[in-house]
This record gives sequence, C-alpha cells and structure tokens, in this order.
Amino acid sequence: ATMTSEVSNKEIDEAVEAVDKMSVGTAASTDDGKKDPKTVKDMLSAMNKHSDGTNVMKESIKTFSNPFGSDKKDDIFVATKAEGIAMMKEMMAADREKRKEDSKKYKRWDFRASPHEQFGMTLDDTYAAFIQWAIKEDDDNESSDVEVAFNVSKAYRRIESYADWMDENAEEILATPLTPDSIKDAWAAWGMKSSYDKHGHFVWWLDFKQLDRDAIKNKVPLTDSFRYMVWYAHFVMYNENAQNNGMVFIEAVAHVGFIESMTLVPMKLGVKLDRLTIGILPIKMKALYILETPTWMSMMSKLMSLFMSKKMKERMHVLDEFTEIEEVAGKECIPTPFGKLEGTMAVDLVEAKYYS
Repeated sequence: ATMTSEVSNKEIDEAVEAVDKMSVGTAASTDDGKKDPKTVKDMLSAMNKHSDGTNVMKESIKTFSNPFGSDKKDDIFVATKAEGIAMMKEMMAADREKRKEDSKKYKRWDFRASPHEQFGMTLDDTYAAFIQWAIKEDDDNESSDVEVAFNVSKAYRRIESYADWMDENAEEILATPLTPDSIKDAWAAWGMKSSYDKHGHFVWWLDFKQLDRDAIKNKVPLTDSFRYMVWYAHFVMYNENAQNNGMVFIEAVAHVGFIESMTLVPMKLGVKLDRLTIGILPIKMKALYILETPTWMSMMSKLMSLFMSKKMKERMHVLDEFTEIEEVAGKECIPTPFGKLEGTMAVDLVEAKYYS
C-alpha cells in the first residue's frame, strides 16, 4: 500500500479480505470469550456499530501509518533551534494573514487551551519541542547542507495539527484548570507509569492488569480520563529525555477480549487520543512493545501493518516473554509490578513529581 494521507474504504476492504484469508484456522483458537468476533471483517463491523459515526479503521490508519511525518521537496532546514522557533513563528503569523480574524484557523494560533503554564513552561517551550522533533535523523535519508538540521516546515505541519486538535477540544480542556489535582482520580484509575530506560528513552508503561476498569467505566467521568491523557501528553512533551531521546511504549494487554477493549472508553474518544499521543505529540516514537497479545489484536495488527511505513513497522514488536523487556529497557526502570514481572521501580516520574 502507498503512504497517502487518505486511505480509501475499498483499500481497507481489500486488506481485510487478505488478512482474513491468511488467518483462517488461527481464529478458531481464540480464548478471548465466546462473543468476540473471529474475523477482522466482523471486528470492523462491530467497531463501526459502537463508534458514534467515526470511521475507526480509517482514522487509526491515518494515525499509525506514518507518525514520523514526511520530508517534502521544498522543506526549509535550519541549523539551530532558536532559528527554527523564530521561523516557525513567522510561518504562523503568515498563516494568520490569510485568515479571517473570527475563523477557527485564525484563532487556533492563540493556543488558548495550552496547559504550558501548569508545567512551568512558555509557548516558546512548546515551539521548541516541535522543532526538536523535526531534527534530521540518520535514517531519514534526505540530504541537507546544514550540519545539525531541523526541518522547520515539517515542525510547522505538526504544530498546525496540534493547534487544530487543541482548539477543537478546548472546551473540555479549559472546563477547569488542567492541574495535577484535577486529574488525580483518572491517573489512579489508569495506572500508567513512566520512567527512563537504560538508553535514556522516556518509557510509557501501560499494564491492563493495573487498570481499574470499573473506575474507568463507571466512576471516573469520561471528561476526566480525557483531560488526564491531555495532561499526560504534555508532561511527556515537556520532558527533556522524551524530546532528546524519544519515547518507547510498553504495553501488557493481558489477553484482553475484543469487546472489552472496545468498550473501555468510547471508540471515538480512543481514536481522538491515539491521534494526539501518536500522530500529533512532537515526540519521536522509538519503539512499541506489546505483550500478552490476544488473537484478535494480532489480526488487527496484521491489517494495520499493510498500511504502515517501513519505519513504523520496524519499530513495532510483539514480545512473547516478559523477560525480554529487561533486555530492551533494563531492569531498573520496570514498574512494580508490571505484568508478570516484579519490577524494581516503586514510584514513577509522575508520582514522584506530583503525588508524593
């Protein structure tokens, strides 16, 4: 499949058919509960029923196919971050010139929903994160004459989607100030942890055994879960290790059933949060490790991989054994507990800074 920004429904249908043909026979051996669909085709129709009009697969492909952004022919490179920030501000101002003052596209550049102050940051720090994200990497294979090169045009495209996203969701984000206190219940319910691995990457840990599903579904208001994820995304965005070394996701999904996974939070919300954390956040995703993968998820991953860039495919790993995490991340940074591991890290970065 080609890396276009929009995938057609026909392309998705053809891919679904291909994956289902490959998976015949394996699907029967699922132990994810009787009611789970056995084919990708059935999964997609179940998803569409629960999705509130969002085309979940299309949106997910858009997010996951190439979260690294692309370099385009006329992109502008600069040598320093300061030059990058100055130039990006000029690009934003130039964009405003073209807009009506009461239009969304004009107002998005006010960043009215940005929680930077909660983190002791400025908007310039936000811009810096986007410029840093657009630094030329060894595997980007485009040539540039500048020594350390930041692709300002690429950073601008990314911050433009960030500005749109934040503005679209401003009412919820601004309902009350986005303080650590305001999202503490959601933080406790989701049980996500963060640490630095042995390579200095920021690691984002999610363990389905640590999720308080009852709280997420019945006690913590959805808006609070949403606000927590927005808060957490900014916590990552302003983190130096995350900016400079990138981020690693490690998820233990405890063979979660399809229906259960789909109904934990409304799918429309899930898609929106994936878009922020993977498609918009200016942090390089270095790797995604998944453990205890149920059959349905493997089938979905096969489907997604047909639309993924080579770079994204190379960074996604399904691990069979928990001990493999110790090899890729090091023992010291593993939360206590994580899946089948005892772990050694009792207090993670967020708790240490805000809740202890």
